[in-house]
Formats: sequence, structure tokens, C-alpha cells
Amino acid sequence: MVEGFRPRLRQTARLGGIGAWTVACYLVWLPGAVLSLPFGRFTQAWNGWMTRVWSAGCLVTLNVRVEVDGSPPGKPFFLVANHLSYLDILVLGSRLGCTFISKHELADWPVLGHLARVAGTIFVNRGVKRDALRVLGLIDRAIGRGAGVVLFPEGTSHRGDRVYPLRTALLEWAAQRGYPVHAAAVSYATGEPERPAELTVCWWGDVTFGPHFLELLTLRRVRARVSFHSSPVTEGDRGRLGDRLRAALEERFVPVT
Repeated sequence: MVEGFRPRLRQTARLGGIGAWTVACYLVWLPGAVLSLPFGRFTQAWNGWMTRVWSAGCLVTLNVRVEVDGSPPGKPFFLVANHLSYLDILVLGSRLGCTFISKHELADWPVLGHLARVAGTIFVNRGVKRDALRVLGLIDRAIGRGAGVVLFPEGTSHRGDRVYPLRTALLEWAAQRGYPVHAAAVSYATGEPERPAELTVCWWGDVTFGPHFLELLTLRRVRARVSFHSSPVTEGDRGRLGDRLRAALEERFVPVT
């Protein structure tokens, strides 16, 4: 529970700052999006650039410092990452200007759902097995237009104690084509033993988004670490591809707990 004047002030200022920055970025994005409608590759590039700009501005407002280990892949690419928090979107987006694959529930969230849609997010309904076939086609289209596509194959965010088993259905796109898949491990620290990243940054369990996000806004600072694996993985079988990618993530992952 947040107590004290300074955390409340920090929370209010950051919430207002993110709101103002989001509106400003949206007003810049809109004309470019309209002008680029006839040109698929330009639309993809414009959305990617705006994702980087918006994400970077939000991280500055939240006082999140991102440390990068290794070299990010050049576009187009297909990349998997472990999933700890909604903050992963900003951290990876600020460095990669990428297209994310997300659960379909996000599309219906107020404000965030709209922002995700206009940024070109690919939504998947994991409760419907046949939906994976539709998403495979969208991945193919996005990468064909020069996008960098990021997948969180663990399926849900967690406390950051380890890399969890990967769901491999959407890795079928890369397996069928022998397409190289990159891996990036994300981790967090707050520097505050009384408010560890495991509880204040990682989003897991039955904690709802609103209270968790408001608590995150009060943190003095957050250190995020992104570690890119040195070599992409290529496999013709999605099961073996998933196993090798999990091993690559485990090699680079620093536990939050």
C-alpha cells in the first residue's frame, strides 16, 4: 500500500506525464498513418518508429533505465522473450520498434486496447486452437512487410523466478520456413529491498492491472535488463525449436527473485 506525500505526488505526476506524452504521440502518428495507408511497408516502418518513440518517452517518465546486453536483431526478425510484466512492452518496444503478439483480451481494454490496435499488435485467442492458423498468416504478412515480430511464448507473465515452459503453436511459422528465431531475456530490479521488483514490477497471480500499475508509478526507479542471445535458433520441428529457445532464454536470464 502506498503511503506518504512524495509517492503520491510521483504517482500523479507520472500518470499525467504518460497521458500527455501518449496524446502527443498519437497526434503525430495519425497523419503519418493516414498518408501511409496505400503503402504497407511504409505503414509498418512508421508504426515501428512511433512505437520506439512512445515507449522511450514512457520509460523516461517512469524513470526506468534499460541496460542492454548483446546486439538487437535487425529487421525483419522473429524474436521470443520471457514475460514478466506489461512493462516488457515498453522495454522491448523502445529498443526494437517491434510488432507484438498479444492475448486477445487486450484488444478490449480501455485506451490500451486502442493503442495496441493502431500500433499493429497481432492478437491471438489461445482458447481457440484454430485461431493459431489465422495468426500464422498475420505473422507472415508482418515479416513480409519488414516488421520485427515479438512473441511471449510462456503464455502469461510471472514472478521472474525462472523461464517457464514455452507454448510452441505460434513457433510453427518459423519451423515451417526454417526461419531463424532470436531470443531475448528480460529482468528487473528496483534497488529497494522493501519493494522488490518481484512484487512491484512483475505482474502475476490474481493482482489486477489498475492497482498494480498505480503502485509501479510510485517507485523511485526501476532497472530493466535486456539480454539478447548471440545466435538465432533454426529448427524444422516446433517442439525442438521451443526446447532450444527455452535453453537460450535460460542462458541469458537473470532471476528477479
